[in-house]
Amino acid sequence: MEARIIGLKGCGKTTLVSALAEGRGEGHIATVHVGDPRVRVLSEIFQPKKTTFAEFKVQEVAWPEASARKGEMERYLDALAGGQLYLHVLRAFASAQLGEPAHPEADLDELDREFLLSDLIRIERAFERAKKAPLPDAGKKALARCQEALEAETPLRELDFDDAQLSFVRGYQFLTFTPQLLVANTESEGSDQGDRWEVAALAKPARGRHAVAFPFPDALEVARLSVEEQEEFAAALGLPGPAAEVVAQAAFAQLGLISFLTTGSDEVRAWPVRAGETARDAAGAIHSDIQRGFIRAEVVSYDDFMSHGGNMKACRDAGVLRIEGKDYLVADGDIINFRFNV
Repeated sequence: MEARIIGLKGCGKTTLVSALAEGRGEGHIATVHVGDPRVRVLSEIFQPKKTTFAEFKVQEVAWPEASARKGEMERYLDALAGGQLYLHVLRAFASAQLGEPAHPEADLDELDREFLLSDLIRIERAFERAKKAPLPDAGKKALARCQEALEAETPLRELDFDDAQLSFVRGYQFLTFTPQLLVANTESEGSDQGDRWEVAALAKPARGRHAVAFPFPDALEVARLSVEEQEEFAAALGLPGPAAEVVAQAAFAQLGLISFLTTGSDEVRAWPVRAGETARDAAGAIHSDIQRGFIRAEVVSYDDFMSHGGNMKACRDAGVLRIEGKDYLVADGDIINFRFNV
């Protein structure tokens, strides 16, 4: 998964990248490791050569300067293409540098409107091109439906498309079609800025988007500590947890992702898949050969595994280690061993 970090000038995008990178960032790009405690526990049990957490990449896209030449906004919007998720950063703290109080709800509305307008312009251009290279009827209907929704200020991610429409619409990389996670940069606890802004204020304007809130500078301080120290210091600073963990969990929830687990002496690993995917789909997340030659999946839930002493033989004897076919719907925390033949 690749995410783009977006937001107006001065909201704290670069600080968030650094906090998410936990010392592994390269400028405005970072790899976020999803700190799954189940992976840590399984690694202690199996003592593998390698432990691999689920991860995703984030890239900051800088807001154009006020003095930028005409066309800078269009280039900014073009740079957002290709992301599977937008981390939309909102400034919820007073800024002496910007010389104005926080207004995250208004900032959210401003960028939402830019996205709506950009998508409308993209549709108008598509219809112009269609005068020379006609669109299929299904394509015309899909674009007309998108245009109607955007003119009613409805982002395309809120629409339901059939498979044919979905394939067509995805090709245009509409900005309002991409899922968003709202990440508010708040005042630190103990700040003397008066009443603190609460993330509940986004409940209505979020329109179905998940939202998390924490002070980015504090999160950055926590991120610089060892993994063992992060939870304790995050709690001491009033944070919901380390930034990478908080954002990763919210990103997974926004995208409807879950993780299944594989274990062994070589590697313990978490594999992200979409909720509702089958055992055969999950096999493909590991390797196409495993998917193609799928025979069966040996499955035990993480909770059942731990309640039977972290022992596969005990799970098998108790009947909680199951044999599942290709259509089994994978659950979050399933420990799976795939049997295949190619």
